[in-house]
Amino acid sequence: MKILKYALIFLLGVILTMVMTFFNLPFWLIYLIVVAVYLLLIVVPQMYTVYKSKNLKKIEQYLEKNKRKPIFAYPLALKTGDREQIIRSLEEILKRHKQPYMQEVYKTILALFENNVSKFEHLAKQISKEPLRTYYLAYVEALKGDFDEAHTLKVQLPKGWMQHAIEAVIAKEQGNNDLYEQEANKSIELATGVQKYSLYYSFQQEINNLK
Repeated sequence: MKILKYALIFLLGVILTMVMTFFNLPFWLIYLIVVAVYLLLIVVPQMYTVYKSKNLKKIEQYLEKNKRKPIFAYPLALKTGDREQIIRSLEEILKRHKQPYMQEVYKTILALFENNVSKFEHLAKQISKEPLRTYYLAYVEALKGDFDEAHTLKVQLPKGWMQHAIEAVIAKEQGNNDLYEQEANKSIELATGVQKYSLYYSFQQEINNLK
């Protein structure tokens, strides 16, 4: 199916090129138009799924097709709820992606799944970019029981899903399971793309464990 899709797009590009050549359009213009069409038909739908889609089924289909890439295997590991599998997927990301920011973020996430709060805090402070630095620092404060500081940091977060995720963590640490579920669902509702998928299964596992 995927090969057929790309074959049809390629055929469309050939036909489009022939038509434009027939009308004696400049080569540079033909090239730009063909590239734009390829981007529109191939790259844009994928980018939409990864970053903007709210359809969990379509997001999972994309992840399954690309699960050989560690960055996409990680969300699928979250669905299993298997902590060891999740940790392995994070370790694979760290092996493959050596960019400083990727290392900062995924080492922090790894420390969280290892239940090492002190390491989690240390690594969160080293994240060089916002808003994830503030997000994980707020997460740390909630885990430590400093809820006032967690709230202070939470209001600095620009994305609604982040704010509700922190509220969910605070509610969980305070033992308010009903509020935890409410805030978790609000966070999931506001998120999009792979982030929505990751939040859904992360929170779903926790909610199931609390019942």
